[in-house]
Amino acid sequence: MAVDSDVRVVAGELPGEPVPYVVPSGSGRAHLLLGQVGRVLIGSEETSGVMSATTLSGPAAQPIPLHFHEVEDEYFFCVRGRIQVWADDESRVLTPGDVAIVPAGTVHSYATVDHNSMFMGPITPGGWDRFFDFCGTPYDQPLYPPVDASPPPFEKFGAAQQRFKMTFVRDKAYAEPRFDAPDDALPGKVAPYFLRAGEGPRHLLFGQVTFQLVTGAETDGKVAMTVTEGPAGAETPDHRHVGATEGIYCLDGRLKVRIDGHETELIGGDFAAIPPGTTHGLTIASDFARFATMYGPAGPERLAELGGEVAEQKIFPPLGESPAADQDKLRGAAAETGTEF
Repeated sequence: MAVDSDVRVVAGELPGEPVPYVVPSGSGRAHLLLGQVGRVLIGSEETSGVMSATTLSGPAAQPIPLHFHEVEDEYFFCVRGRIQVWADDESRVLTPGDVAIVPAGTVHSYATVDHNSMFMGPITPGGWDRFFDFCGTPYDQPLYPPVDASPPPFEKFGAAQQRFKMTFVRDKAYAEPRFDAPDDALPGKVAPYFLRAGEGPRHLLFGQVTFQLVTGAETDGKVAMTVTEGPAGAETPDHRHVGATEGIYCLDGRLKVRIDGHETELIGGDFAAIPPGTTHGLTIASDFARFATMYGPAGPERLAELGGEVAEQKIFPPLGESPAADQDKLRGAAAETGTEF
């Protein structure tokens, strides 16, 4: 990644306060646990308690114990490899771009199916990311070790149930994965669900197609996540969100992101943290780029829906062939989503 000298770059410990910063791929606050590495990209301290966002990578492994959270909602976005996720009586094997949404109270588990599998996503409210700190071992390498020689922290797991308000479920069977489910729509309410890559509502704005993976309707307004794809030169003009923290995770290609007047280039695996009120914008700097965006609380994920057009196709049009933004619609969408251009 290339970074302007005035953009803070975080290699390990996070800032501990809501300020703009960038986490290069393979960095962030990382801990090793049961052969897997959990990395925190943004935590409770950086979002005033609204959300956390983490990644987890590891080799093919057995599923972790079934459990549920009293408070937290979890969101699994498969970045690479395959991830199997269980949610109550359903299970899916996620491939890159697929998501699983697990609200609080849902009995769930996950397993990394392939070598070097990885998922990322937000957790709401913030704070549960400290589970890795509490149970794991600090880790400073980019992936995970060939062998994790540390013994399983059973005593810490027991204490973690109380500290993090989670309960392990030992008398429930792991459901077999389904491969015939459509998984092509949002439920419009708080419920566990799965969504295949390229499915769900999609809208065209600024020459880019934005796919809604989870909106405020599915999270009671707590958080939202989208994936946006576009061609070289497509530009989102500078703007700010009055009340929402934004996190941008580059999936493919290169993004030039402007943060408070300073430009940073993100490549795959890089993350930018943008607190409320921070002016930012971006330009796609490669032939094609794809990035996931998280908002906490929800609201700005509807900007393309309200200010753009329904995307009839699942791919963006050539640059210059997409419709120009309707300025009246865009002003209305900005007002409704707490966005200021």
